[in-house]
Amino acid sequence: MGILEEKVAVISGSTRGIGKSIAREMLTEGAHVWITGRNHERLDSAASGFRDEFGDHVHSFQGDLARLETIRDLIRMVTDESGRLDVVVANIGSGKSKMGWDVEDAIFRESFEINFFPAVALARESIRVMVGQKSGCITFIASIAGLEAIPAPVPYSAAKAALLRYMKSTAPVVAPSGIRMNAVSPGNVYVEGGTWGIRMKDDPVGTKRYIEENVPMKRFGIPGEIGRLVCFLSSDQASFITGSNIIIDGGQTRGF
Repeated sequence: MGILEEKVAVISGSTRGIGKSIAREMLTEGAHVWITGRNHERLDSAASGFRDEFGDHVHSFQGDLARLETIRDLIRMVTDESGRLDVVVANIGSGKSKMGWDVEDAIFRESFEINFFPAVALARESIRVMVGQKSGCITFIASIAGLEAIPAPVPYSAAKAALLRYMKSTAPVVAPSGIRMNAVSPGNVYVEGGTWGIRMKDDPVGTKRYIEENVPMKRFGIPGEIGRLVCFLSSDQASFITGSNIIIDGGQTRGF
């Protein structure tokens, strides 16, 4: 039996990259997993591929989870079909933003609209269900950019820092209701077609040099490593862990 056997899990942004790897690891551990995404073709492709391996443990929902009503539709669908909600992973986000100090207010707002507010709304609507169950686990996918200064856009870093503070402040409030809330802060994770995949294609020498100079383990992380960590945090094996931010970055951060 897997460590998430028969748990009902929702993963936002799970048709590619880290989110898709989290979904795969959770399915491997026996969970019923709802994968979500905005793009119909990408969602159908991911769901079809997973169903070939995991059968009726795979569920899918198409919609923009940056919208509150869409989040509510998702939670309603999950609870109507499955009767409960055990695990939620808030994975919506984008590190694409303007670099430097001269950044317009609109760009800050845009970054928070992508990296902060959807995760908070998904958590809040999930907590409404979990309080009634007196159980549940929510994990936010944050970033080391929210912990210390790295070469990342300031609006993105600020939004991820806010998300970590939201998690830390909310976790003790919901803990008496049997709900655990944690975050995972990845470092440089290589995803084909993702930020680091594009950088490796455009500047392989400079990108490799950056990794070797800044990451003590001298390599990228891979999505499956994030997925396995999130599985552990979502399982009963981590039943005494809440309000924690787990850094998975090959030793890059220096201050935490």
